[in-house]
Amino acid sequence: MRLPTTFKEDDMQGKRTRVLDSRGRPVPGLYVRDGIYIAGFKLEGRWAMRNLSAETLTEARREREGLLAGFREGRTAAPTQITFDNVFAEYQNSRTLSDRTRRHELHLRDRHLEPITSRAIQKITASDIAKVLRGMRDTYSPWTCVAVYRILTGTFALAVRRGIVTRNPLDGLAPSERPKQRNAKKIAVLDDKTIYRLVAAGSSERWKGAIGLAGYAGLRLGEIRALTWADVDFDASTITVRRSLLPDGTPKAPKTEAGNRNVPLLPALRRLLVAWKLRSPRTRPQDLIICTASGDHVQERNLRRALEAAKTEAKLDETEDRLSWHSLRHSWASVLATDLQLPATTLARLTGHADAGFTLRVYARDARDDVAVVEDVLARAAEGGIGG
Repeated sequence: MRLPTTFKEDDMQGKRTRVLDSRGRPVPGLYVRDGIYIAGFKLEGRWAMRNLSAETLTEARREREGLLAGFREGRTAAPTQITFDNVFAEYQNSRTLSDRTRRHELHLRDRHLEPITSRAIQKITASDIAKVLRGMRDTYSPWTCVAVYRILTGTFALAVRRGIVTRNPLDGLAPSERPKQRNAKKIAVLDDKTIYRLVAAGSSERWKGAIGLAGYAGLRLGEIRALTWADVDFDASTITVRRSLLPDGTPKAPKTEAGNRNVPLLPALRRLLVAWKLRSPRTRPQDLIICTASGDHVQERNLRRALEAAKTEAKLDETEDRLSWHSLRHSWASVLATDLQLPATTLARLTGHADAGFTLRVYARDARDDVAVVEDVLARAAEGGIGG
């Protein structure tokens, strides 16, 4: 590196000195120490310094001017000591989170992100993040890796929006470095006859009604637990969904406005609910439909046990795909899409999704085998006179 000849070697060891031009005059805003050029500037009323990569005085002048222009135009973030932890806290406060979700995110931060939490967020690089994710890959499940990656994504996205950083370091990750969530099994999608078998295998009228609410109305597990008799209008044949229950029983509003919806009460589900209402000890409008003997909410683990028992009774416990409460919701959406051929917007409305495209991509799967699909397409083509 070439330095101005007006400096003596002794002047450049550990002490910051002003840079002089060829005529011996100080260059505004430029210093040198240990052979490294330093830019000095005022930012938001405070004096700041930054090391430069320039090797000549001309390059140092250009780099400093480019740095100042970047600050003015928002292309360069102002130097700050804000840490990852500071931005993460703001990221949590910017969202409506349950206590359980908040605690879980804090646990993931403390357990997996300790190497970067106290560091200035501007100094965290893609290599730092890749190292953290790489260290988790062989030890933790894909679910945990994806959960940590989501925290990183949300925190750095907020930092970009706030102008704390100008570039998200996650953009520098290679596709192979980004964790992907892979279930051990695909979600099972049942046809109408198999749903009927599973519902009929319920060990009591209460559990049959619960399984029916998932398989014939597409309700989520928390929505089933929160449903009251007032939400079911037998005269209008509708079910009104307007709340959910967290695992600990805390009431929760739907995630989006689309979650508030009316679902058609199919005849098969009507019969199940009527049969349960005749036996249920709690039938006042404000009472929970699926409840304990004391009228309290049913624990999620008991609902899962009831489904496992029904699967065993219906001889569906060894299916190749994963059959859970949520797969019943998938099955219901697939029946609406393939058997009833409902428009995508109607399907999204009934499932409580704001994005119809998401509903089609994730929920609307054809449960028929290849032979049935081919026969259906050939029959439709013959009827329409296509390819004849």
